[in-house]
Amino acid sequence: MGCSSRSFSWSLTFGLLIAAAGVILLLDQQGIIDANRVFQYFWPGLCISFGLVNLFQTGGRRIWGIILLVIGVLLLFDSLGFAHVGFQSIWPVIIIAVGGLMVWQAIAPHSSPLGERAATWRVRLNEWRKGDSSDSDFNHVAILGGFKRRVTAKNFRGGSVMAIMGGFEIDLRKADMEGDSAVIDATSIMGGGEIKVPETWRISLDGLGLMGAYVDETHQIPPTDGAAQKHLIVKGINFMGGVVVKN
Repeated sequence: MGCSSRSFSWSLTFGLLIAAAGVILLLDQQGIIDANRVFQYFWPGLCISFGLVNLFQTGGRRIWGIILLVIGVLLLFDSLGFAHVGFQSIWPVIIIAVGGLMVWQAIAPHSSPLGERAATWRVRLNEWRKGDSSDSDFNHVAILGGFKRRVTAKNFRGGSVMAIMGGFEIDLRKADMEGDSAVIDATSIMGGGEIKVPETWRISLDGLGLMGAYVDETHQIPPTDGAAQKHLIVKGINFMGGVVVKN
């Protein structure tokens, strides 16, 4: 059984971007468009796309959505000539913002509204990055960082995860599926992670490795009580990274 409607297919987004890049190169070879001119909008478009996707997700992913959306808009303004903003200018702004947030958290009174709100966000982000979860599905992003999640739901239906120069660890050994099968969309770009599953689950790897790989290191043992064997399907696109499924 597949993921719920709130899960998003990162491999679909990444696949569409790769296909679009191929079309641009083909049209450039035919002399129809100038690929160099088009690709200057690639990074702004990528940031805006992922920003919008995360903006409509719940929890800590909205923070990433806002950050990526702002970066994408600034880079787009630079490409259009409205402002002179590049990655060399954005990195100092991000560092200043992170440093300012750390200073504020250190000196802000915990009883103030902003202090209470910051504490609430810290709790939400900590729950998102690490800990147990009884949710039946998940949808996570790791950008220049990582997270660990132990799923204990007995009605697990699947999930979606994307790692961009980051890593993840998902532990499903205490979980059980709602139906006979579930799908995890695990996409990584210069990143990767581990998915730990029960020994009684059957594993299928349908992901595409581009200078990367999906690896099955499980020791699958059929159920001894005569019950139907649960089937986990891991798909996605792995670019210069690795996703390992193990017990």
